[in-house]
Amino acid sequence: MEHRGSRKTSKTGKTARRGLASKPILERYLREYRRLLSAESVEDRSVTISFPFHLADNHRIEITATKLDKDHYILSDAARTLGEVQDAGYSLTAQMKERIERIAGIAGLTVREGHLVMETSAKALAASMQRFLETAKMIGDVYLVHTTRMDSPESGIISQVRDALDSRHLTYREREKLRGKIETHAFALMVPPNGHAGLAIGILSGQNTHGLAQIWGYKCQDIRRIDANSSTKLALVYDVKSVWSKTSRRILEDTADIAVSSDSLPELSAKIDWLVRLGS
Repeated sequence: MEHRGSRKTSKTGKTARRGLASKPILERYLREYRRLLSAESVEDRSVTISFPFHLADNHRIEITATKLDKDHYILSDAARTLGEVQDAGYSLTAQMKERIERIAGIAGLTVREGHLVMETSAKALAASMQRFLETAKMIGDVYLVHTTRMDSPESGIISQVRDALDSRHLTYREREKLRGKIETHAFALMVPPNGHAGLAIGILSGQNTHGLAQIWGYKCQDIRRIDANSSTKLALVYDVKSVWSKTSRRILEDTADIAVSSDSLPELSAKIDWLVRLGS
């Protein structure tokens, strides 16, 4: 009996020691995270908190929490998120607003006159702020992640893709767009259907590779919801100057017809050959 009891105590001790080992790490992280937060009282009942998460460049996500009464709060982004989207050159069309409202609605947020808004109880305040933060960042990532780099991809990659198309005597246009069910999406190069399947080629370049993969996954799905696009294949070339995880690459492979890395462009050439044979 004593022996079994001591073994149980030993196991409990190991669990406790593991808990103690993780505690300093969590405390250090939380201490640093608190240092990165900043808060400013707006009125007697409101406070604006700036988080170390960014929408674009150095623009941090900010949430204003206003106390309505003892048990209720309302959270708002002060129209900052949609303002950033507009500043990036997007027009807030009815379709775009509908999509943003759908993304927000999944997390319990609403859109009111350009503001992201969420009502919450005092008890759920902390969890609601985290959910609000994640949703604002998701919306920002869809439209703002490395916009400049996505609009100006590596010229070397573009040049190699052009060479592959030229060698096969395929006519193509640059910076063309395909209309999806919800939005219109830009591609670096477009081979229009002409006795063969068309080909839209996107170049993916940026540091937030997982975010880029999710964005282009959405773009491919949106385009495929239009029957008229069925004659155009979607090809994605991702720049290996950034690190792409297996999960990110799988998103691209599962949603595009062709997904190759910038250091494996012969694979794209082989796919283009298949495209030409398809229409012959």
